[in-house]
Amino acid sequence: MAFINNYEPRTPILDHELYGPEPYDVNFAFHVPPVLSSAKVRLVPFVPRVHAAAYFDGVRGYESMYQHMPVALEHPSDLLRLMEDFRRNTSDILFALIDTARPDDNHPEWDGSIAGIIGLLDTNVDHLTTEIGPVIVLPAFQRTHVGSHAVGLLLKHALELPPAGLGLRRVRWCASPLNIPSNNLAKRMGFKFEGVSRWKLTLPKVEGYAKVGGTEGRDGDAGNGRLGRDSNEYAVCWDDWENGGRAIAEDALST
Repeated sequence: MAFINNYEPRTPILDHELYGPEPYDVNFAFHVPPVLSSAKVRLVPFVPRVHAAAYFDGVRGYESMYQHMPVALEHPSDLLRLMEDFRRNTSDILFALIDTARPDDNHPEWDGSIAGIIGLLDTNVDHLTTEIGPVIVLPAFQRTHVGSHAVGLLLKHALELPPAGLGLRRVRWCASPLNIPSNNLAKRMGFKFEGVSRWKLTLPKVEGYAKVGGTEGRDGDAGNGRLGRDSNEYAVCWDDWENGGRAIAEDALST
């Protein structure tokens, strides 16, 4: 039987495309509200031209915080390329995480300071699923209310029925087994552990810091020397939400 394969690699993101189009098109398959907010945190779509500079100020010198992530983030342009890659995929969206408890005198219009980035990825319109990630809380805002409020807001947005939310059925969370803060946050927010996906991801080689938790694969495989990483898998499903999950999120958002 004759067949062809017309696959072509995705078009590389060029330097002049790093900040995305203007006006910025979030290009997400579901409705995107202008803001999701609690008493202490606001989530707004991350617009690189607006939010990137402040984020880079907050992460400068702490690039090792990316040590568990399966992407090479050594320079600002690396993150901008990742953001544009997210934007071009209709299943992904990134939010700027704003802590309203800490004003930014340079940006009073934000009603707070950039505290990190959080997103939804691999969102499936047909199967009504999504994953919360990445979850990046800047060092100055770690061990505060910021992470739990941000996750609580996205859980509500994903699992509440329309028009209050998207009405999805399943929200995933994936974490490196060695990323203790990420695993603890998932458990604290009501995610149920479902098992370990072995060899789920590859870790790129970086020069500025060491990736953590990688294991060598077979000689000669298609990974070109990239290490492999397992992933702890968690989820909150709609029935979990209706049977105590909502209360866990609301309790987190009230503190």
